Amino acid sequence: MALLAAALHIRTLGFEFVFDDLHLIVNNAFLREPWSPLTAFAHHFWHGTPFGAAYYRPIVTSSLALNGGLLGWGPAGFHLVNVLLHAANAALLLALARRLGAPVWAATCAAALFAVHPAAAWPVGSIVARVDLLPAFFVLLTWLALGGSGAGADPGGEARRPAGHPGRAALAGLLFLLALLSKESAVAFLAVPILGLRRMREPGEAGIRWEDRPRSQVRPAWPALLALGAAVAAWFALRRAAGLGVLIARGLVDPLTNPLGQLPLPSRLWAALALAGRYILYLVVPARFSDPRNYLDASSLPSAASPGVLLSLGVLLAWGAGILVLWLRRDRIAVPLAFSLASFLPASNILVPIGSLYAQNFLYLPLIGLSLAIGLLLARWGARETPAPRPTPFIAAPVLAALAVAAYIETGIWRDGVS
Repeated sequence: MALLAAALHIRTLGFEFVFDDLHLIVNNAFLREPWSPLTAFAHHFWHGTPFGAAYYRPIVTSSLALNGGLLGWGPAGFHLVNVLLHAANAALLLALARRLGAPVWAATCAAALFAVHPAAAWPVGSIVARVDLLPAFFVLLTWLALGGSGAGADPGGEARRPAGHPGRAALAGLLFLLALLSKESAVAFLAVPILGLRRMREPGEAGIRWEDRPRSQVRPAWPALLALGAAVAAWFALRRAAGLGVLIARGLVDPLTNPLGQLPLPSRLWAALALAGRYILYLVVPARFSDPRNYLDASSLPSAASPGVLLSLGVLLAWGAGILVLWLRRDRIAVPLAFSLASFLPASNILVPIGSLYAQNFLYLPLIGLSLAIGLLLARWGARETPAPRPTPFIAAPVLAALAVAAYIETGIWRDGVS
């Protein structure tokens, strides 16, 4: 799986620095200071550039400093690390799908979908879009450290430490802190242990009532939740020490980079909802992303009754309602779906305006949850008794091949500034 993900993006090693790479790497003297991998924790993400204190992502800054110091300051070494991170994430997702109970073939389909989906083209092709590769890496490790199922039972058996074991909980808390220090939207992972408070059914136990399970198989959730809560508290403390608040200041949102940041409510909400629909559509049908709207022209802004707003709002409400129904039924598919939605909303501009309007790397974390949910759905479909051979491989193969071709084309956009 790692080789599949790497092979699709290996040509990026010949790509140049583009866009924010120039500000954050090429022209950033701070990265070349001897102690910058450590002093990065005392500064905001854009320290060393002409731009303001918008984000706190010291793990990403440290990785860039170490990357240049160890592999040189040309673009190839930076692109190599991005490719390796995506390859590692694909392998970790395969392991997590297996831990969640998907058989090999279903877990392989889920991980392959993640590996070749065009939504990964931006995070891999743009060096500084590592801000999504790194939190995904640590989120997947956190999820695995908690036994796959969040804060509930570990379906892997009694041989391993249970998810509520203090040692595993402490490890999960540390990994979660590293995810938060890579990107703010990693906080969406809290949806996993919170939903895990209501234990999900294991594969094949649909007829077993919760109250009929032996008490020895019930694992405590609170050590994991306490560890993750401590990670959030430490993250807030480090942000405050670096002089940053919880949310990005409206004055730091460039109106040319994200015009929604300057729009009043409710106009901003309707415009953000309409755009969110385009992002969600790209997850399902990843054709070339486009948006013809001029957000600086008030007459072109959508209203509450615009079809795009209503459709997007309907999809989001259905997404949330579906998660709730599945969770109440103790269906484990609710957990990855909840993580997918929770990781999408912070970057959608629906809740609060952020620094950017367009970035397909916003979809990298949601793609993790979506891929896991699809893997579990395939496992459920494959488990149905049927006398005929199941056509899953014959359907999955051409779909994955088409996605790989689209991802290859999309990645080529990042070859140079003109492309």
